[in-house]
Amino acid sequence: MKLTHRQVEFFKAVMEQGSITGAAVSLRISQPAVSKALGALEAEIGLPLFQRTQNGLVPTVEARAFYTEVERSFSGLRYLSGVARDLTTLKHGRLVVGVIPALSNRWLPLVVARFIERFPEANMTFEAFSSPQMAQLVGQGRIDMGLAQASTNDPAIQRTPIVDIEVGVVLPRAHPLAAQKLIQPQDLAGQTFISLSPTDVITRQLDSVLASSGVTIQRRLHVSLGSTLCNLVGEGVGIGLVDAETYHYCRRPGLVCRRFEPRISMPISLLRSQRRPPSLMEHELIDHMRRIPPIDTIVAAAAD
Repeated sequence: MKLTHRQVEFFKAVMEQGSITGAAVSLRISQPAVSKALGALEAEIGLPLFQRTQNGLVPTVEARAFYTEVERSFSGLRYLSGVARDLTTLKHGRLVVGVIPALSNRWLPLVVARFIERFPEANMTFEAFSSPQMAQLVGQGRIDMGLAQASTNDPAIQRTPIVDIEVGVVLPRAHPLAAQKLIQPQDLAGQTFISLSPTDVITRQLDSVLASSGVTIQRRLHVSLGSTLCNLVGEGVGIGLVDAETYHYCRRPGLVCRRFEPRISMPISLLRSQRRPPSLMEHELIDHMRRIPPIDTIVAAAAD
């Protein structure tokens, strides 16, 4: 026995509309087409499904039993259609994203807020890690993707550049160097300098620039967060280098940020596992990240 979906659909319409005419109208086809399909279905089953009377079609007991199963089958299709629709609205699935602290204060909440406006059913977790931790967690499959400073040599990780954020010198507004529009390595000599951790990409670039320039600076404090550095500068402890996004978040009346040359930057990359394709949710979140970039220049960071 080989039933077609078209035959079953026509049978269902006749049962629900009570007549061939009503079924034809609901399906937007001709009455002869419905009659032909119904006859073919009865021939395939080998049983009459309707009694033809002067008052119209009367379903047989077998037709009613068959309709119960047909309705159950169509209910399953409707359920699957709902699941498919939910997939496009990101209702099913969960995304775990790692992000460095520098991007989690202002930019990430902005991106997530816009994302949730479009996909209110999305289920996501965001966790802050250092860049070395991020590469390790992505490689182990413990997070789905990460936004990090560091590059990685792990062949199992795909690295995609997202943005290159300029780094500037944060100073108290009353500091003598605040009068300069541009600060160079020799200007840092003799200053009390607050440094980010030795493994930070900003610190490593600064060390290279200072070595090339033959400049030695006095480092009294090392901190892991750019926001902590800005707050210490605000308290008059010293000066330091931070990225434009962090300064924009931490700026206040007593602080200024000046451009530094030669240029130092904080490159941000998206880390993903090569072992699995990205989900629709990942594609959509990445698209939002690209359309709402972080503050990436000192000029923009200082603007109101």
